[in-house]
Amino acid sequence: MSRHSSWTEAKRRMRGSQSEVPDAAWEERKQAARTATEAYVLGQHLREIREEQGLTQVQVAESVGISQARVSQIERGEIHNLETMRTYAAALGAKITVSIEYGDRIVGAA
Repeated sequence: MSRHSSWTEAKRRMRGSQSEVPDAAWEERKQAARTATEAYVLGQHLREIREEQGLTQVQVAESVGISQARVSQIERGEIHNLETMRTYAAALGAKITVSIEYGDRIVGAA
């Protein structure tokens, strides 16, 4: 018998081990984890673009009008403001777009 299990089974066991957590709170935790992961990935992509262009965090910070420490935070996924991200991306010659996905429809929102 294999000691390995599917991801679905692992998630089911995790949820079962925390049965005292209400479903709504569980969903909030899952969404927070998704959001954190997306922010981390976005920050990593911005860092890669900056490095490809041979720019330092200080140079981007000056261009955007924020501190070098804030650039570092953004690149680590500590993202709190979409407008800051757009400004950061624009300083690199990139663009962030937002879309709304609902069912089979995808609408560009901004």
